[in-house]
Amino acid sequence: MQDKSNSTQKNFNAYIDGFNLYKGALEDRPDLKWLDLIGLCRDLMPNIILNKVYYFAAPLKNRFPGDNANEKQATYLRVLEHSGIEIVLGHFRRDASWQRLTTKSRTQTLQPVLPSMIGISQLALNRSWDAASPDVPKANIWTHKEKGSDVNLASYLLRDIYKKACDSALVISGDSDLATAIRFSTEEGAYIKVVFPNRNRVPDALKRAAGSFETLRTQELRNNQFSETYFTKSGRQIRRPATWN
Repeated sequence: MQDKSNSTQKNFNAYIDGFNLYKGALEDRPDLKWLDLIGLCRDLMPNIILNKVYYFAAPLKNRFPGDNANEKQATYLRVLEHSGIEIVLGHFRRDASWQRLTTKSRTQTLQPVLPSMIGISQLALNRSWDAASPDVPKANIWTHKEKGSDVNLASYLLRDIYKKACDSALVISGDSDLATAIRFSTEEGAYIKVVFPNRNRVPDALKRAAGSFETLRTQELRNNQFSETYFTKSGRQIRRPATWN
């Protein structure tokens, strides 16, 4: 989409949906997770002065014994704070719920895969499906849902636009729930650029509301990585998680 920015814009704030960015561009790319967000934002809007960066996320919960994803996230959040980014936290909600199975295939029902047991496992699955008919069998699973980040992002964006804290904004998210806040911001005269983390998820509502939009490119992520060891202003060292290589 053609960029509708102009020379009258002096500064911008950036609003980053951490969960959406992770799921859309980073989940399967550990080598890109040590991301310098300030550098990325400057690359995405190079002709306007960056004023403030907000990162909206929720502290991860342990999903299973020995899970250390929350520790790696905490390490990354410390680096972001030391780099000058304001962290705005929501929360994760964990619930157990019954969900319908999508297939009766033994090899696609569980991971690790159910053992064949000379066809007995598949036979048991088939019988479960027959017994549930016309419905399908259900499994009781944990669900983890991030709560609050989209509301926080929309609120901070509208606050800053209406208070004239910036005249432009960069929003990194593909969440269509943000469309109304972005539309209100553009109607107020602000230039809003939306960058989608996932090229396969580009909501029309966000495209219509934005002043311009684009899809995040892998090279932009690769070009903006912190050093393996981050040094704070006090000289403290924060090391990149070993599995993020």
